[in-house]
Amino acid sequence: MAGAIRQGRVAETIKRFISTMVYSDFGGTPADMITITHVSVLPDLRSAKIYYSTFKPENVEQIQEYLDANLKNIRFKLAAHLSRLKVVPEIKFVYDDSVDREIRLEKIFEAIKHD
Repeated sequence: MAGAIRQGRVAETIKRFISTMVYSDFGGTPADMITITHVSVLPDLRSAKIYYSTFKPENVEQIQEYLDANLKNIRFKLAAHLSRLKVVPEIKFVYDDSVDREIRLEKIFEAIKHD
C-alpha cells in the first residue's frame, strides 16, 4: 500500500496529465470543454476516479460516452507518463455536478432574498 503522501502525488500527477491531454488531444471532440476538478486514487494505487465538470451540462451524456469509448487510449498515454509506477491505475471518469448544484443553490438564495 502506498502512503497518503504518495497517493496524493499520484492523484495530482494524473490530474495535471489529463488536464493537459484535454487541451492537446480532445480538441474538436465532445470532451474538449471539460475541466478536471479532482482525482481520487485508492490507497493501493490500482484505481483512480477522475472527476470532471463542463460548461455545457446538457452534453454530459455525450461527453461521458466519448470518454468511456476512449478510456483504453487515455490509460495507455497515462501509462507512458507514469512509467515509474509498477501498475498503472484503472481509470474511470465521473461527472462532477457540484458546480451545477452550487449555481442552483445561488438561484434559490437570490429568489429568497428578493421575496
